[in-house]
Amino acid sequence: MKISFTWLKDYVSIGISKEMLAHKLTMAGFEVEKISTVGGDTVFELEITPNRPDCLNMFGMTRELSAILNKTRRIPKIQKLKIPNKKFDIEILDKEDCPRYVGTLIEGITICDAPSWMTKRLSALGIRPINNVVDITNFCLLETGQPLHAFDYDKLIGGRIVVRRAKPGETIQTIDGVKRQLDETILVIADEKRPVAIAGIMGSKDTEVTSQTKNVLLESAYFNPVLIRRAARKVGLSSDSSYRFERGVDFDMVATSAGRACSLIFECAGGKITKRTDRVVMKVKKGNLPIQITIDQINKCLGAVLTGMKCKNILKKLGFEVEMVKKDTLKIITPSFRGDIKDSIDIIEEISRIIGYDHLPESLPQVKFSNMPLDVKRQQRKHLRDLLTAQGFSEIVTYSMINQKSLEKTFQEDLRGVRIQNPLTQEQEIMRPSMMPSHLSVVISNMNHGQKDLKFFEMGKIYTVGGEKETLALTMTGLNADDWRKTIKDMVGFYDLKGAVEQTLDRLGIQRVVFEANEMTFLERGQRACVLIGGQQAGVIGKIQDDVLKQWDIKHADVFFGQIDLERIYQEPKEERRYESISDYPSITRDMSLAIPIGVTACGIEAQIRKAVEKETNVFLGKLKFIEEYRGNKVPEGYRGMTFSLTYQARQSRTLRDEEVLVVHEKVWDALTKELGAIRR
Repeated sequence: MKISFTWLKDYVSIGISKEMLAHKLTMAGFEVEKISTVGGDTVFELEITPNRPDCLNMFGMTRELSAILNKTRRIPKIQKLKIPNKKFDIEILDKEDCPRYVGTLIEGITICDAPSWMTKRLSALGIRPINNVVDITNFCLLETGQPLHAFDYDKLIGGRIVVRRAKPGETIQTIDGVKRQLDETILVIADEKRPVAIAGIMGSKDTEVTSQTKNVLLESAYFNPVLIRRAARKVGLSSDSSYRFERGVDFDMVATSAGRACSLIFECAGGKITKRTDRVVMKVKKGNLPIQITIDQINKCLGAVLTGMKCKNILKKLGFEVEMVKKDTLKIITPSFRGDIKDSIDIIEEISRIIGYDHLPESLPQVKFSNMPLDVKRQQRKHLRDLLTAQGFSEIVTYSMINQKSLEKTFQEDLRGVRIQNPLTQEQEIMRPSMMPSHLSVVISNMNHGQKDLKFFEMGKIYTVGGEKETLALTMTGLNADDWRKTIKDMVGFYDLKGAVEQTLDRLGIQRVVFEANEMTFLERGQRACVLIGGQQAGVIGKIQDDVLKQWDIKHADVFFGQIDLERIYQEPKEERRYESISDYPSITRDMSLAIPIGVTACGIEAQIRKAVEKETNVFLGKLKFIEEYRGNKVPEGYRGMTFSLTYQARQSRTLRDEEVLVVHEKVWDALTKELGAIRR
């Protein structure tokens, strides 16, 4: 936004250099991006944050300056208008989107050039002078922040105004000469037969004020900011008016600005008011919130020593109503144009920025040590990071928003993501219910840049209709870690991913981990498994189906993916590791070679072996290791050969005897034969 240095001086005594003024404005939260000279005037270009629409005008900026410089503000007095009893015919059909409309009919005006003092102000701020009436509406817009529009009354069909939504198929030729298509989502100002303005954006060419105009209808209104923003985007048109309406104008300024414009029209164009209507169909209140705050609260927060009188003076100059209800307590009523003020911390911010952040004293806060509880989840996330990076994984961070098409490409269209009502792009239309689409997008991006050997993980959230859930995702593809001792490099496989998950969970102290085959359609049959912790599903791992990879245009590569529920990991009790000295007595190792039905898993066999040994009082199983699997004509059809190595140790500090081990080993064989249908080989 641009402001004029000369114009500012009309309303408040500056008394400092332009450079110092720019510095003070910046320190108060209005960053000065540029200072230029236009026609003998100095123009400041400011960055106004979206929460401060009250400062998109000269009145607002002089209000700020009066507080910053501690000067009195001189606002022009608006003469009291003689309002006739005759009302102008205004019908508001869309009450929520136009809660207030002030229509003033001024007859007998003379169209000519505006006074030079006014045209200089407009030209300095980049607005081309047109004629006295149009220039006055632009001048009041810049001065008060309230957009106005002047219609040639004699061109209005039926001599009335209707505020309504556009009808399907309606069009309008705006003042810029462009014919625009309208629809029912756009609010229009219409006469008896047609739209004569796109509400809050731009008027029609058919009713614009020209040199022949004798009678004008002056419009001042309040429009729904969201509706104006959407309409401006839809018709591809932005104006000084829409810029302010989009951010929200002051409801109480609607009539005030109309009065200011009428006074200037009488002065520059003559005429008199013959009809006027101020139609309020709904009251819009943004401010007027009572807030109480103590001076001690303000000083503690800012590390300063401010008096109650200084704080009160600053707030009053900013337009707040302030009352000292107790010795050190301020009761503050927020003005209607400050809808961004909600709580006491906002009041403290107002005081601090007016003083200037560079003028606040530097001080260190008093830190009191206390026994703060540890954030267990945070600790476990850090531990997970360390474990995975130690295994060669790199951490990535992806967007939580994806599009529906990416779910379909991943064969996960059955998952219901949380749909975003106002997505910024089509690529961000839902909150992801799975991490796989995000990871496949990273895989294809890396491959397109020549990186094919990938191991990465992410700790993020997935979103379902049941809520959000913290999740760990791992992806592997390409060659295993480079080893100069190997002439033939190994490609990563299912068991590399399974081993990474096993090792990570084991290091976290989670012991009850089992892998079972699953039926996830997006993973390859025979290379997919559910991860069970304590008998409950906590995730899935496996090789992504080739058909899924084709959908993502990933060719000539196997990609392995795992997704683990971190919430389940957080809840699972962690086993404490106890270290024991190595036994001085020898252990005894026995191998078991058996034929087992194909449907029986290795995990099931290991569980049965441990169950058989744990009942023994003299012997325990020090180590259980899977050696090999064999499939061929040496085992019966429907079976597979498996070999396990069992290491036995005495529970007491003594030498274990062969005959003791033989008894236990036979019990293991009996259990496998009876429970799992195993056959000795």
